[in-house]
Amino acid sequence: MPQSLSMPSVRLDPRRPPPAGYYAGNLLTVIETVLDRYGDILTDEERDFGLRVRALAPDAQRLLARLLGRVSARDGAIREDSLDYAEVADIPGALAELAAGGLVERCPAMPAGAVVGLLTRPEMHRVFREVDGVRRGTKADHLERILALTPPAFCRWRVRRFVGWLRFTESAFLDLYRLLFFGDRSRDLTTFVLRDLGVHRYEPVNLSRATRQFPDRETLARFLDLTVADDDIRTLFPMRVDDHGSQDEPLREAAIADLVQRLWTRLDNRMLERRRSRALNRLGRSLEREGDFDLALACYARSTLAPARERRMRILHRLGDRHGVEQLRAEVLASPWAALETDFATRFARPFRRRPAPVEDLVLTGSAAGIEAQALAHLTAEGGIGWHLENDLPMAVFAMAYWAWLFAPLPGAFVNAFQTGPTDLYWPDFFKSREGICEDPLDGTLKPLLRTMARAKAGVANRLFSWHRFTSDVADAVMDNIPESDLRALVEIVREDLAGKRAGFPDLTVIYGPGRYEFVEVKGPGDQLQIHQRLWIEALERRGLPVRVLRYRRPDR
Repeated sequence: MPQSLSMPSVRLDPRRPPPAGYYAGNLLTVIETVLDRYGDILTDEERDFGLRVRALAPDAQRLLARLLGRVSARDGAIREDSLDYAEVADIPGALAELAAGGLVERCPAMPAGAVVGLLTRPEMHRVFREVDGVRRGTKADHLERILALTPPAFCRWRVRRFVGWLRFTESAFLDLYRLLFFGDRSRDLTTFVLRDLGVHRYEPVNLSRATRQFPDRETLARFLDLTVADDDIRTLFPMRVDDHGSQDEPLREAAIADLVQRLWTRLDNRMLERRRSRALNRLGRSLEREGDFDLALACYARSTLAPARERRMRILHRLGDRHGVEQLRAEVLASPWAALETDFATRFARPFRRRPAPVEDLVLTGSAAGIEAQALAHLTAEGGIGWHLENDLPMAVFAMAYWAWLFAPLPGAFVNAFQTGPTDLYWPDFFKSREGICEDPLDGTLKPLLRTMARAKAGVANRLFSWHRFTSDVADAVMDNIPESDLRALVEIVREDLAGKRAGFPDLTVIYGPGRYEFVEVKGPGDQLQIHQRLWIEALERRGLPVRVLRYRRPDR
């Protein structure tokens, strides 16, 4: 049976420390949840890690949780004399228990620079008094001079006589548990703190083994392999081109060929296929920048995710293959993956001119930094009210209409209680995957639903918009003054291209009275409409919704 994951929470006061055991409780929540939901697909070693943490005495659990909250514990070392937590009654005993359980290592062999770097500048002078010049310069200068004049083993011995250090030894297992609990590698235990401070409030979701992100070990293993492949691409193609000089070129070429082979086969699993195609797009773009067009084309051809076909068209055009370009254009126009792709394929055929949206030129007074506020004052000078909402307006209206779809209990859509939207929110088959279990809000009257949801869900975090901008006052004004038909049209525009329409909506929403409103894009001197902005304006115009552009020029122009 699905179990509700409304996890126990503590209301924290930012002016006071959390209750004793708070951090340990959060760590145990992660451990217990992963063991319960994924225990059947964990290896013995992975399961043993969770069991060891769970079996620790309270003091050791509390100390471990505090250690894991320190950034230096993940990639480096921590000084033992820095362990000072009021909630841990016996720190030496807790540390000894963690070491005996293989969770931390005391004074492990590490690069001399990392060990000496634990010292302050005055401490470096005390420990390495015989090194000339240690009194002067920055800490980095001290460190460089000590390492240049002192053998590494002697450096470590000297520091160890002064202070002990420790390192968490199970980072790989911890990363796996974080992935299985949060659904990605970027989140950590601070997520609990943000919830308990009241910074975020989340929609309750039901989680169980039946709806977990990784149904079996094979899916998890493939996901981890794709994660490694993504990391390998970033290593092989660093941001700075001159970093390639440190790589052996034949080995690098072999590694790239191996990556292409690992990413070659399409996958049936929606999540895995998306990750595979994203990695292929990143690899193809990197190869394209280096001028390896043949291999870049091969990568893009195996991808099922935009902008792979756009990149192929650009490369074929550059190579003079007009037939290939036209063939691919026809494929895109017949079965587009995204509105941006259609727009590109249309514009790429010939010089393209569009009928611009209505434009009003105004003289800029003051700085261009607050140009939206200046425009809003101009528009409401004779009455009305407006806000600088940008995409928060259409996305909030869409979210109110499709809230049940956004939080539908699909397998793999929700992996933890801190999600502000499903994992497949912007995937091409988002709507198709929910058609059988959700009623379409556009089949009935829309405004009553929008009003009800705006009140019921006020303050509940949603990935599509921010309640700080789409406040209850804004929601009421929108529902009161924008006609039902226009709100329906706005929702339909978003539904037709949810991923593409999350950016580019006009800056200002201005209401002059019932049925009288407009959306206004504001441009400062020299600014041009971006592609996403142009597509939004064209979509609004096609539906007959009022939209225009205010373009400011400097007084001397």
